[in-house]
Amino acid sequence: MSPVAGPLFAAALLLAAAGLLKITSPDPTRVALRTAGLPNTALAARSLGAVEVAITLYTLAVGGRVAAGLVSLAYLGFAGFSFLVIRTSRGKASCGCFGASDAPLTNLHVGVDVVIAAVAALGIVNPIPGLFTVAAETPLFGVPFLAFTALLAWLVQVLLTAVPELQAAARPPRKVAR
Repeated sequence: MSPVAGPLFAAALLLAAAGLLKITSPDPTRVALRTAGLPNTALAARSLGAVEVAITLYTLAVGGRVAAGLVSLAYLGFAGFSFLVIRTSRGKASCGCFGASDAPLTNLHVGVDVVIAAVAALGIVNPIPGLFTVAAETPLFGVPFLAFTALLAWLVQVLLTAVPELQAAARPPRKVAR
């Protein structure tokens, strides 16, 4: 089993969570799209979410080079989009990735997206089969592997949402010039 398997599947699970939130609650994504100067209809936001879910399902079910490439491209797109939103909003907007989260976009988000894209790209060089094939090759019917993969996805989601919220809350308020 490739050491990239867990991180690739965790990235795909995070992609699914973000996609499902875009489908069910498109407004935060619409705001981020508008901030970036992109089409910002509910259909556009939901379509992005549907593509994210489709990439996840393909990655989990089939795996392989194409799946790793799609995950890598998705996260490179997120990095570019996040950078654009940071620039256009001067760091005051949310990315809209995770529904109603008000986590401000930071360079941390861009960096995490780039790292995830790079790790997923390793799956192009060393293809990883689907999730159930990989899990079947691990001890205890894959239960620990699946649990740690889900935990990694959750930890990255916390890194992208809770950490920036805590950092913003810890900053002293700006003084208003008179």
